[in-house]
Amino acid sequence: MRYKLIVRPRDDQPYYPRLTAAQAARISLELMRRAEDAYLVQAKPAFGGIQGYSLADIDELARIRRLREDLGLDMRAVEVVLRMRWRTLDLMAQLDDMERQMRRREQQLQQELQQLRRRLAEEADYQ
Repeated sequence: MRYKLIVRPRDDQPYYPRLTAAQAARISLELMRRAEDAYLVQAKPAFGGIQGYSLADIDELARIRRLREDLGLDMRAVEVVLRMRWRTLDLMAQLDDMERQMRRREQQLQQELQQLRRRLAEEADYQ
């Protein structure tokens, strides 16, 4: 199966037309519309005013399909699961950021401690 590709001139990220995105995610256009109505995915403006879907959107549509088919969830339950997933991913990213900040601060404090030790050693040598 060949997919029609739209390239956004701003960032060169590929965006796919509605039908192509639905085919790639193996969902119906009706399910895609329902996912859009629930704001689980949204088309973005692409080249020439055409609305397009990113690869991340297509992955999300495929995830919606799997939640519905594999777990038998209705759209409301799918929405809850996805919003919880998004929140969890956001919290994990915040935690990673905080850990990076803490490591940087720890390195700074270690450097300050080494400087203080050197100064104390220098002062002890003078006495």
